[in-house]
Amino acid sequence: MFEYFSKYWFDFVWVMTLKEIKARYKRVFLGFLWAILNPILQMIVIGFLFQFFIPMEIDNYFYFLFAGLLPWNFFSYTFSKCTPLMLNERALIQKAKFPREALVLSIVFSNLFHLIISLLLFVILVIFVGYLSIYKIIILFLTISWLVFFTIGISLLLSTLYVRYRDIKFIVQAVVPLWFYATPIIYTRSLLPASIASALRFNPMTGIVELFQFIFVSNNLIFSLDAIIPGILISFIITIVGIHLFKRDNEYFDDWL
Repeated sequence: MFEYFSKYWFDFVWVMTLKEIKARYKRVFLGFLWAILNPILQMIVIGFLFQFFIPMEIDNYFYFLFAGLLPWNFFSYTFSKCTPLMLNERALIQKAKFPREALVLSIVFSNLFHLIISLLLFVILVIFVGYLSIYKIIILFLTISWLVFFTIGISLLLSTLYVRYRDIKFIVQAVVPLWFYATPIIYTRSLLPASIASALRFNPMTGIVELFQFIFVSNNLIFSLDAIIPGILISFIITIVGIHLFKRDNEYFDDWL
């Protein structure tokens, strides 16, 4: 896809990523602490509601919830921000010739940086509880790779479509909350009817979130390939379509914007 694969290409992506990270925390007193504070606050609010008012029979529910929120927040925030990205950066796109995918990648990688900060703190906590092993760390690396791959694909797809169809913005706003509840973050699929639990396998975030929860929560949780393989296939298809559309249309962004 990236015809600009060169030192210039990598340097440009690196500079744009640093710019995004610095812009996010400019004049922010707590700085990078917000990377961990946001999911912690979500965990407390959602966990309090479901643990005490709607009891969930899940061991270590707050760990379970936090492990699901980390990949979800990375994913939802990234593709939501990338959707109108080309329009927001219209002045830069029309002014200079540069690899346009760098705009999307800078958002993905800057958010990946924040995800890694949160994961490092969570890993330290979980190590003391004794849930992590070398085996799980390897699975974590592979799961993050899958998450980043899928996020790049859907971000390229939506940012390309948005240039021509501004309705995409409203569709994304409507879909994000529905997608959240269609992903087993606050519940396990075992609590659902078999038909619904089976249908959720085709949501790529189901396999990703369940792997995170398996890694960071006690050994009582297991994962099965039946939830992973369909998600990987859907992720691959979406990413290939996103790359193809972006590669085909990005040279016309100047005119369409």
